[in-house]
Amino acid sequence: MGFKFEYSLITISNHENIYQEFKQGLKKQKDVDYELIKINNDHQQYSSARAAYNEAATKANGKYLVFLHPDIRFLDEYALRDTLNAIKAIPSFGVAGIAGSPWKLYKNKSFIVTTIVQGQDKESVGTSIDKTTEVQTVDESFFVIKKSYWQQQPFTNLAGWHFYAVEQCLQAIINGKKNYVVPSRIWHKSTGGSEDKNYVRIGKKIVKEYGSYFPYINTTVTKWDTKGIKKYTTPWYRYAKRQVHRYLDEHK
Repeated sequence: MGFKFEYSLITISNHENIYQEFKQGLKKQKDVDYELIKINNDHQQYSSARAAYNEAATKANGKYLVFLHPDIRFLDEYALRDTLNAIKAIPSFGVAGIAGSPWKLYKNKSFIVTTIVQGQDKESVGTSIDKTTEVQTVDESFFVIKKSYWQQQPFTNLAGWHFYAVEQCLQAIINGKKNYVVPSRIWHKSTGGSEDKNYVRIGKKIVKEYGSYFPYINTTVTKWDTKGIKKYTTPWYRYAKRQVHRYLDEHK
């Protein structure tokens, strides 16, 4: 298969001003052979990230599909080049990204490995890495799949806006592949995802579909139990606890 570009950068745009900021930052990146594919979702044209990404990937002309949020910013002019070169250097991978959660647990909880900074104040998050590191799942903010592998394993038809990278990672592992995170010089302006009701509902569907393959599923948000009564009770308990904390914070 011939490719017109090394990379196809695919992003979903809900707010034009954020996308234009992203595009301006991207123009300053050097030594990267890419095409940019914008998915317009400013009027909620799509009900699922998976459907939007599959549609865009079908049109993509790059060897590697780079799915990234439009609030990603690059900390220097070679940040994208170096990140993608590190991913390209991995001999074989299912999904690769810039933040992820390893297989192992810390105090029975999942944790994040990454070098990105996050939020308006560019705060460090998780545990820093200095080399390519294997993980169970990667974060949705920036992840890469070879187009040849996506053609074999496209995104599923699960509705909603959560767990799409996580699901691809789980499928990759089931297919005998490994997932990785590489060091990067990237700023994610958002502070990350939240455990809203839709997040919990989709997470429970992911556990139901893939839980038999894994003792637990680690994500950059939290750990998901796949066995016993905890897989039914913990997600909603965690959601209720979060809502209580939010209410108390708002009414101090």
